[in-house]
Amino acid sequence: MSAIKSTSYHHGDLRNALIQEGRLYLEEAGLAELSLRGLARRIGVSIGAPVRHFRDKNELLAVLATQGFVELSDVRRSIAASNLAAGDKLREMMRGYVMFALKNPGLFNLMTGPRVLDLSVHNELRETSTASFQLFSDAAQEFARLNGWPPDQRQLVAHAGWSVEHGLATLLITRRAPRDGLDPTQIIELAISIFLEGVTKPLVPPVPAPQTASVT
Repeated sequence: MSAIKSTSYHHGDLRNALIQEGRLYLEEAGLAELSLRGLARRIGVSIGAPVRHFRDKNELLAVLATQGFVELSDVRRSIAASNLAAGDKLREMMRGYVMFALKNPGLFNLMTGPRVLDLSVHNELRETSTASFQLFSDAAQEFARLNGWPPDQRQLVAHAGWSVEHGLATLLITRRAPRDGLDPTQIIELAISIFLEGVTKPLVPPVPAPQTASVT
């Protein structure tokens, strides 16, 4: 019997027990196998009991994803409030994103994977995911500003950085990287360093090619 079965539900908090057990199940078996009925059996209650707290599976998944974004935001908020230089803050946020994914691969897949929850229905999930991204975007845009990027390109820098951290996290948790026995930590650090170094060199707008006059 899990700790959740012997503690959380013992005290009558079925909603919290379902959330905790659901999160454990995400890490053990993945999103596809999770069901309210299955969680009810794991906790030891009737299969109809979960509907008192969650209308359906999607509602539970939204709560779990919201919890994930709150935790990720806490990591980012702590870094934002630190005395680190702008580049170091951005480095730590990107590293923290990857580490969060490696620590919680099932939850991370729910938060960012192919299963899309309707954000127009799940308001709290929309707000927490937006808040998490905004913390990162603010750090990326500040670093870009300090390195001479014009305002209309700073959001591009934030999205480029997001692509780097998310690409690293996804490749690592799906075991598509590393290859050839490389050290994952070195890959993470090098990829982030290359991105940061690139931000220190603002893009120069391309010069339009001269128009060649047509011969008539």
